[in-house]
Amino acid sequence: MSKTETHTVDAIEYESETPLRMQADWSGTETLDSAVTCAISRATGVSVTELAPLYEYMDPDALHEFVASMRDRETQTSITFQYEGHDVTVRADGEILVWPAR
Repeated sequence: MSKTETHTVDAIEYESETPLRMQADWSGTETLDSAVTCAISRATGVSVTELAPLYEYMDPDALHEFVASMRDRETQTSITFQYEGHDVTVRADGEILVWPAR
């Protein structure tokens, strides 16, 4: 039996299965777009090389700049966007959540 959580995107609330959670390594050489792509790959079972590039869904440089600016804030901040049919949430602490496709 799986846990169900309420998730809000575009001010529409829906119930979904618990998301896949991954932690990005901000101290290493992994880029944010690479971490997001790897998270989607793990969630879907599709090889990273078979996924559409992140830039087809959003500007990876803008995502990186936004997340970098979030790290300086005292409150927990996140951004959620669609990638490969999944809602993806990136938090300032490096946690990446991939919600099941609707």
